[in-house]
Amino acid sequence: MKSVSFLLLFILYLRRTHAQTFLATVTNDTVKVGEDATMMCSYTLEVGDVLDRLVWFRADADGTALLGNPIVYSDTGETSNGRYSLSNNKDLMISAVEVNDAGNYLCRIITQNGQVADDYDELIVQYLNTPVVTPAQLSVNIDETAQFSTVPVGFPTPINITWIKDDVILDVSDMQKYPFSDATLTIKNVNETDEGDYKCRAENAAYMGEDGKRSNTVKLITVAEFTTTSISSKSTIILSTEFPKSEGVCNSTGLVVGMTFVGMLIGFILCLLVSFIISNTRNSKSQAPTSNNDNQLGLQAYMTYTGETDKETNHTYQDLQKKDDNQAVYVNVKAKKDNQ
Repeated sequence: MKSVSFLLLFILYLRRTHAQTFLATVTNDTVKVGEDATMMCSYTLEVGDVLDRLVWFRADADGTALLGNPIVYSDTGETSNGRYSLSNNKDLMISAVEVNDAGNYLCRIITQNGQVADDYDELIVQYLNTPVVTPAQLSVNIDETAQFSTVPVGFPTPINITWIKDDVILDVSDMQKYPFSDATLTIKNVNETDEGDYKCRAENAAYMGEDGKRSNTVKLITVAEFTTTSISSKSTIILSTEFPKSEGVCNSTGLVVGMTFVGMLIGFILCLLVSFIISNTRNSKSQAPTSNNDNQLGLQAYMTYTGETDKETNHTYQDLQKKDDNQAVYVNVKAKKDNQ
């Protein structure tokens, strides 16, 4: 009995030893998009056994091979993707790595004795997309709020965003002026100094500094409200015009247009004033001959009256006055008494 027990234990030991000598190990790799990756597969065969085939597969998260999509065979060199190949050591090489190459890869070892061993690990692909800032152009009234935004995409995270104005890093330390300055840039109380070209730079652990990705350039335009008020005896005229400022256009356009309107208004008022003065002058001239004519008629009437030679009545003129529109009205005309 003892000899039988010892034999069984020896057989189990041999099996365990043989099982431990037949192993496959995959080493992961981390690369950036566009670089070449190598997934290493090392293996140990049992004594006397010979490798028949090595096959690479894509695998899911728990390491289950996606049998319907083998990548490459060691014996034939057949591959499902021209960017996949095997090294002399049967390592999987992937050229010009793309984002969708990230994931698990499984190496399967098949011996001539029919034994199978496999292992898997992950290919980590680091990338950072070029950010896109919207809107492309933003016009904002003075003292209002402007906002630009972007959606950073990449791995690893976090992704840091730095905002740039006119090719200089924007100082966003003033939280009242810039309450948000990450993926969204918010500018409060916009003024003329905020006008300019904006962009952002995205960075993560794989893409820092000059390797960071710069966005498109967007433009912020400030809009000024110009108001001119003219007051007359009957009405008030208010002109409110918005003049957007743009690169290459004189910043005083709004002032020029406003002053033009004021000049036209003043000219109109002066024309009215001159017309009024001319009209009064003409009226005065037309009335002057009438006054002289009145005096002449009065004198003629006086002469006519005093020139009467009616001896019976012997009237005399004592008072001559103008009344209303009559040429001459005789009043207080009395008979002259004879000194007899």
